[in-house]
Amino acid sequence: MPRAFDVLAIGELNPDLILAGIDADGPELGTEQTFRDELLTLGSSTAIACVLMQRLGLRTAFGGLVGDDDHGRFCLAELDREGVDRTAVRIHPDQATGITISLTYAADRLLLTRPGTMRLFAAGDIDAGLVTRARHVHCGSYFLQDGLRPGLADLFARARRAGGTTSLDLGWDPSGRWDLSELAAVLPHTDIVLPNASELTRITAQPDVNDALDALHRAGAREIGLKQGADGGTVSLADGTRIALPGHRIVPVDTTGAGDAFNAGYLCAHLSGQTHRDKLALANACGAVTALSRGGTGGLNGLA
Repeated sequence: MPRAFDVLAIGELNPDLILAGIDADGPELGTEQTFRDELLTLGSSTAIACVLMQRLGLRTAFGGLVGDDDHGRFCLAELDREGVDRTAVRIHPDQATGITISLTYAADRLLLTRPGTMRLFAAGDIDAGLVTRARHVHCGSYFLQDGLRPGLADLFARARRAGGTTSLDLGWDPSGRWDLSELAAVLPHTDIVLPNASELTRITAQPDVNDALDALHRAGAREIGLKQGADGGTVSLADGTRIALPGHRIVPVDTTGAGDAFNAGYLCAHLSGQTHRDKLALANACGAVTALSRGGTGGLNGLA
């Protein structure tokens, strides 16, 4: 039976408020800093990746939870504008939509997130039939989603039993726990794991990237698409195969969403049956293009 969607993205849905043009080198308590520019744009790892996959030519749907407030309405309007099916997005009458404030410094960025509804969204909020109507199910910001994590393994297992594939972007763990034992329950049902190097070394407690890749495979990861920023990325398979490609030489404007764009390119190539090397090449290119504009959805407008 034909699938209604190429990708069902499930997870957090919130806007990003990006503050740019900060002259200081980094945050410093007890001081006042100035900035020159601000942008309110669609945020959240899962939603940014979903929108970019839609722009790359995939048929996408989104499942999540927002509040009955201006931030929630903003997010829904953005999904509608991008052509993403959002019939599986629920509206909570009493809880506020989350928001992320991105402080963009010259060398790096700092993210401040008020989780809001993203912590309440649970696997049971997704129609079981919708999961089986998608070729692929993707989830981002694993550690931010307290409500979704307990049921994610069963949801992914359901998708795979129906012949679909699954992917997971770890994201940062603001609690600092980095609980590999909890994640290990999800990994056997996950086809592709998409961490960055910092997340990988913390979740495995292995400072060396190669040792960390080995450790995540031992925990159950089949295929890892590792994001390494300016250094490009690496594909690592459970059979020991490793493919690395360098990053593109760019002068980044804003790295917000670059990792999510990497995810979108990787999964787009995966769903079109491309080689591991080609998956990584498209992922690197998507990440670089996104970093050339402000906001996670500002720079990558299509496959061309």
